[in-house]
Amino acid sequence: MKLQACGLSDVGKKREHNEDAFLVDPEVRLFAVADGMGGHAAGEVAAQTAIEVVKQELIAQSDFVNAYSSEGPGEQREKLLKIIEDAIQKACTAIFKKAQEDNKCHNMGTTLSLLLIADKGAFIAHVGDSRVYLVRESQVHQLTVDHTLVKEQIRRGVLSKSDAKKVNYTNVITRAVGIQEVVRVDTLHMDVLPSDRFIICSDGLHGYLRNEDILQVVQGTPSEKVPAYFIDMANSRGGKDNISVVFVDIASDEMESAKELRLRMEVLRNTPLFRHLNYREIVHLMNLTYIRSVKEGEIIIEEGDAGDELFLLVQGSVKVRKGKQDIATLTQGSHFGEMALIDDSPRSATIVSGETSRLLVVGRLQFYDFIRRDPPAGIKLLWAFLQILSSRLRSTDEKLRELQEGLSFVDIKPQWIMTDNDD
Repeated sequence: MKLQACGLSDVGKKREHNEDAFLVDPEVRLFAVADGMGGHAAGEVAAQTAIEVVKQELIAQSDFVNAYSSEGPGEQREKLLKIIEDAIQKACTAIFKKAQEDNKCHNMGTTLSLLLIADKGAFIAHVGDSRVYLVRESQVHQLTVDHTLVKEQIRRGVLSKSDAKKVNYTNVITRAVGIQEVVRVDTLHMDVLPSDRFIICSDGLHGYLRNEDILQVVQGTPSEKVPAYFIDMANSRGGKDNISVVFVDIASDEMESAKELRLRMEVLRNTPLFRHLNYREIVHLMNLTYIRSVKEGEIIIEEGDAGDELFLLVQGSVKVRKGKQDIATLTQGSHFGEMALIDDSPRSATIVSGETSRLLVVGRLQFYDFIRRDPPAGIKLLWAFLQILSSRLRSTDEKLRELQEGLSFVDIKPQWIMTDNDD
């Protein structure tokens, strides 16, 4: 996979020192932005330390990174995510120790958002309020969650989005690298599509950005000029903080796996159970799924059996069978078995493949793991489950009402009683 990358940093219009740092390393395929904080330029020390330590740690693991295959087992992907997280933890410890040893660096720390491209995968790790954006097929998606007090209050429903604009503590962050000896790191893996563009930036830029701005700049500016254009935009709108931008442009050559990847994403996004999830959450969920191929006539679900998997039909068709009778045919984009994600009730019907088909499978344990890792997404899923159950109850109630009304109009024929009395 070919890519083009560039980065730029600027002090902005209000600050005396630039305490941001960025990394563009096409050879390692590692890209990052760090926004430091602390007294007397200590933020600059923290940001630069984070960048240097993470780079050194990942170079030390280059054999594994270079051998990584997107077609390999999920354990390989999880191991690489763990390697990245461990590198950030080592950076965190290094910054914390420096702060303990030098009074001038007391309480220094930094945000850190990074992107590592390995084979056909993008590995993202994030702490703080810098951001990673994805521009894909004329849509902009924020792939990271801001670790700020305001965003946390919005997620918990304590603060509305409109009220959040009025508060004066918008820059208070809840996580940073180096403030403590360890830090909780958000990680994400996603498959890369041709022509994907990634933007990594500090809040000195995204504080002024709207999604339409990002799309306009990325689509209308040569790749090598994108960072400078964004910095000029931020300065023209106030430049109240340091501004750092890294831009990564994936080559446009079509990959064989791209068509199915798009289809898998589309199936997940259109499934009623997942309709409330945002793009980042859908990407995270897809990492917990696997593809199962079935032949014509193969039984996928047996009526009466216990099950713990949800199936989404990516290609082909299946027949729904009750007893010995086929009662429905499901085609591409359909789903079945979602109740198995929450209980052990026997399957209510048999599902048989009507042709060679491919299924996207979500297991119950993976589903619970997703909810545990991302509680806000879990709340969305539980709400979707309630809507599905409510709809089914209304449908069942309506059918029962129709049945009762039908029974009340059954013709009752009179019966003549004959006796032996001729009178």
